[in-house]
Amino acid sequence: MSMQSQSPAQLHHLHITSPAPDALARFYGQHMDLHASLEQERHVLRGGSRAVVISAGPAGLAYPAYALRDAAALDILAARLARNGVAMQAIDDPLLHAGAFSIADPQGRETVYGLARVARHADALPARLQHTVFQTTQLDEVVRFYTEQVGFTISDEVINEDSGQVMVVFLRSDDEHHSLAFFRGSRNEWDHHCYETDEWNNIRDWGDRFARLRIPIFFGPGRHGPGNNLFFMVTDPDGNRLEISAEIDRVAADAAPGVWPHNEYTLNSWGRAWIRT
Repeated sequence: MSMQSQSPAQLHHLHITSPAPDALARFYGQHMDLHASLEQERHVLRGGSRAVVISAGPAGLAYPAYALRDAAALDILAARLARNGVAMQAIDDPLLHAGAFSIADPQGRETVYGLARVARHADALPARLQHTVFQTTQLDEVVRFYTEQVGFTISDEVINEDSGQVMVVFLRSDDEHHSLAFFRGSRNEWDHHCYETDEWNNIRDWGDRFARLRIPIFFGPGRHGPGNNLFFMVTDPDGNRLEISAEIDRVAADAAPGVWPHNEYTLNSWGRAWIRT
């Protein structure tokens, strides 16, 4: 059975590592309206519906953390992982209750699952953390792990029409189109993370905010084919890509995966797209 039907989970926060953690924490604290504290040499930044932990290290993502709805759902997920032989490691995360754990995929990429210490609530400028995306050199193996072992569900695939090769896979862990996705690429790296706001006017307001900060949009505004969400992207001081989105599709548990051609229209139906290589 899938996470969507038995143990729904939402992306709750990210643990980002940075060679300049103080500067990165200032960026997210000031520009994403997060309240910061320093706990055990980690910057812990909390908002109503978005949060991030930042610590020293190479620029990148240590792990995304998913929050289950309750202890019963977390137990169901843990039992599924145990049946499938997936090793779980206890983890001390400042935003999750004791009992949270991490797992590693075939490439060593970590994801964390647990129960949130504080329930989400509204932010003055809406934009809840909603999904994260990676590039991978082993797309097929990684997708099999997250679907067959963990319980994510494929919402959409993007296919190279010449070769028939799958290039992008969007995975859901609840009713929303994707909370995790993978692009086939020449590198193994964090691609971007996304905040889902309420409507087009909120995207306008976020665009105006970044404009006042002289942070230019590098991709968008536009609309993705898979997920049907409006979006634009900027970068933080470390070069990590940050997306603001709205209107992401909801998908029924029994829906068949969609199939899209790998072209600019699929990635941005409004115009030019950023094609990973």
